[in-house]
Amino acid sequence: MFLENDLENILKASYHISNMNVKQSNEGFKNELLHTLSEHLGYHHMLFWDISNNELNAPVHFNIEIHTINDYLQIYKNFDPLHPQNIDTHHAIQLMNKNEVMCLQKQTHYKEVFLRKNCYEDEMAMYLKVDDKLIAVIGFLRKIGEKLFNEKDILMLLYLKKNIENIYALHHYSQPPILFEMTAREREVLNFVFKGLKNVEIAQQLYVSENTIKKHLQNLYRRFKVTNRTQLLAKCLRYIDPV
Repeated sequence: MFLENDLENILKASYHISNMNVKQSNEGFKNELLHTLSEHLGYHHMLFWDISNNELNAPVHFNIEIHTINDYLQIYKNFDPLHPQNIDTHHAIQLMNKNEVMCLQKQTHYKEVFLRKNCYEDEMAMYLKVDDKLIAVIGFLRKIGEKLFNEKDILMLLYLKKNIENIYALHHYSQPPILFEMTAREREVLNFVFKGLKNVEIAQQLYVSENTIKKHLQNLYRRFKVTNRTQLLAKCLRYIDPV
């Protein structure tokens, strides 16, 4: 099933992953990993989600539009056949079209309404575990007109999965726990603050009211024990890269 070029690309990806800096920021680490998978395996639309209590936290995304992510989080995640709540947990890598847990009606709604609305055709997910606990998931998407994911994709990622889990575990344990306690929306707001956006501009980006953004900022101030944006940025700068 594999060509010589496939094996070479898997080895290159494995080498790069093994030598990643685990002490870099959470966003920086995930961005580097996604770029590695894109460069060597040819996956061009991806998301890296942390998981807590079987829920997805704000993702680092690679070539996926922010409005697509907002639609997913606000409306369509419950229809996603590859969401952690809707999967067969015995399979480490799953294809959307192979899901036998979620009802066909929901799968069809997700594909025909959400994916096609955003010009996507297919989806695959790799679930990462540490100490037999699900801690993260990497989602892969294919645009309309691109080939569908298949068994070859699963096999290539299986060769890398344990390597990714090991390096991610090292990275995870090197990070301050407070960063993994933030909600998905708090992470989004914080990244927009890093980019210099005002409250009204952040509200426009996230399709919420300005008062909602103010409440999220107050939560971040309490979480990080600061009283204003300047202090918040100074305290978080060494841990978080804007995405």
